[in-house]
Amino acid sequence: MFHVKHLKVLLVNPYIYDFSAYGFWSSPLGLLYMGSVLRKNNMEIQLIDCLREVEEKRKEDGRAPFIKEKVEKPASLKNIKKRFRRYGISKEQLAKELSSLEEQDLILLTSIMTYWYIGTKEVLELLRKTFPHSKIVVGGIYPTLCYEHASIHMNKADLIVKNNEMGKFYAFIEKNFSAPLPLKPFMYDFKELPYPCFDLYKNIPFIPILTSYGCMYRCTYCATPYMHPNIVRRDPEGVMNEILHWHNRGVDRYALYDDNFLYRKDTYAKPLLRGIAQLPFSVDIYNPNAINAALIDEELANLLLDAGFKEARIGLESIDPSVQRSTGKKVDLKNFEHALRCLSGAGFNMDRIGVYILAGLPFQPWEDVKKTIDYLSGFGVRIHIAEYTPIPHTPMFQGFQAFARYPIADDPIYQNNVLFPFAWDGFTENDLFFLKHYAREKGSARQETV
Repeated sequence: MFHVKHLKVLLVNPYIYDFSAYGFWSSPLGLLYMGSVLRKNNMEIQLIDCLREVEEKRKEDGRAPFIKEKVEKPASLKNIKKRFRRYGISKEQLAKELSSLEEQDLILLTSIMTYWYIGTKEVLELLRKTFPHSKIVVGGIYPTLCYEHASIHMNKADLIVKNNEMGKFYAFIEKNFSAPLPLKPFMYDFKELPYPCFDLYKNIPFIPILTSYGCMYRCTYCATPYMHPNIVRRDPEGVMNEILHWHNRGVDRYALYDDNFLYRKDTYAKPLLRGIAQLPFSVDIYNPNAINAALIDEELANLLLDAGFKEARIGLESIDPSVQRSTGKKVDLKNFEHALRCLSGAGFNMDRIGVYILAGLPFQPWEDVKKTIDYLSGFGVRIHIAEYTPIPHTPMFQGFQAFARYPIADDPIYQNNVLFPFAWDGFTENDLFFLKHYAREKGSARQETV
């Protein structure tokens, strides 16, 4: 009979292989939530985050480049004329760090982007070799979206779980360790979930804040409705308490992870922003996921500024009404321009307003993106070209997978937007290269992942 207080648990965020990657306020939030839950159950928790960043190059906003090293491409990508790298520590460094640890009872390995699974598989095999008797659980976005693929390629794991299978995870622990768990919150139990265990890091450059799951929209390129079919909101007071918790530990920078922050804004977002603005200390807030321009009004714009938003990122996607309708009907030019007026009136300079536009959609002509850049350049906002990433279980993926130039349904490695899976005669890689430079000439543009 085991006792949970005697169980040793290792959390692992694997290194990744990619053509391009950057620490864009990224963190293994789900892994750290689960680590805190197990720690609340009196288990001994340790963390190895392989995806480390270059601290001396960290920006004032908290972002930093990953440690990287050029490596050989896998056979499936041999014909791609781009440099391939490992981001994070080396396999040898990981092996050294693992060798310094005692035998672990339980290991949790996360996996985020679907096309990063090669790194996850490699780390999994090293974990199994180092700790042959440990129970290893693989979770994260990759197995949630590509469960069948993960079941084949992550066969060294004892359990593979999707994001909504916490009951299955708890049952696995109780069965294998004969250890009943006193605390078993589910992912939507915001009041029961302990704060993620960021204290396991030596330095905390920022804290991601999550105030909701799900989304009111059904954008055809987004997997949120599949992963979180229902909208669950966190009480504003609970978010405030977490900010106070991290402030007392020296954190003053936060990244809002929500897909749906402004849903029922009068009940949730506005009271939260008012509360943050009234704190006796200031915070810096960034929103890597765009907030919906259609839901921005004058009061909300002022609250964003007062609460400490250092910039406001909003989505436009395209000025083509047919693209707007076919992707989700979230925004049109009328409410987009109203949002800009509200933000500007509140005191956001245009260079503090970032606008995401989509490029590389199936059969999208490159001229559509150029026209959108031309339109935005008249406002002076920061233009972020978001290259389309084909995501399983989305309407766009299901409807157009047969037209991709790679077998995106067979191997997740081809779902990487860097590969431009939906290039065609009307939108080539040369066109994309031109558009990136064109956007920079027209203002300040960044290439980011949708």
